[in-house]
Amino acid sequence: MAHASLIAVFLIICPTCAEAISDMNVCFILDGILILYGVILTVLYCRLRMGPAKKTPVNPAEKQPAEGGIYAVRVLIVMIKKTFKKALEGKVTA
Repeated sequence: MAHASLIAVFLIICPTCAEAISDMNVCFILDGILILYGVILTVLYCRLRMGPAKKTPVNPAEKQPAEGGIYAVRVLIVMIKKTFKKALEGKVTA
């Protein structure tokens, strides 16, 4: 509340600031921009909410393990370990 009264006192003391407030054309332009912005956001929100929902199948197929990525690296590590183990036992030659 004190903040608003300080602004009022400042406007009374500073006559050029009070004259700037009387020019309402700037306010009308800014109001128009704000209304246009609100309409655009409302339309985008309605499109998002009213759009078709992604339907999932009734019986989704089981997920298959990925062929690549971290699983492929893990399989490669296991194969390398087996190869080294066989090499230490003398079953694999270079």
